[in-house]
Amino acid sequence: MRGSMLLVAVALAACGDAPARFIDAARDAHAQADALVRAGDPARAARVLEGFTARAVPAGIAAQDRRVVLQDTHARLAELALKTGNPGRARDAATAGLALGEGRDAFTASLLTLRGHAEEALGRDVEAARDYEAAQKIAEALLEQALADGGAR
Repeated sequence: MRGSMLLVAVALAACGDAPARFIDAARDAHAQADALVRAGDPARAARVLEGFTARAVPAGIAAQDRRVVLQDTHARLAELALKTGNPGRARDAATAGLALGEGRDAFTASLLTLRGHAEEALGRDVEAARDYEAAQKIAEALLEQALADGGAR
């Protein structure tokens, strides 16, 4: 996912000042969260990321770029919640990311997989299976597309 964030960063930076500040803020929030996790404070790391998702998105950012940057952050929140034993919060973070819009991309597949893990931990096996299956369909489509493109992605 971080490689995808870099591609979005380059695209946003080419669009002007507000998008560049937005992606810089995302990068800073993730870097700060990384440091807090390394320091043993995943709760503060989650608060930093939640703070970023609560910020207003500046005008001039393409809807697709907004979606993937915020979805990447929600996925990170879901991962942190799962690692700290809070599957309810993980499910909520993944669902919030999916509410931003679903695409046939790695961001959506990641959020579906994370929500599946959370649902499974909550004993909601039917819901977990549904999310895993949806994520698998996206992954298969992405693989087929990459193979058809000769692996150019």
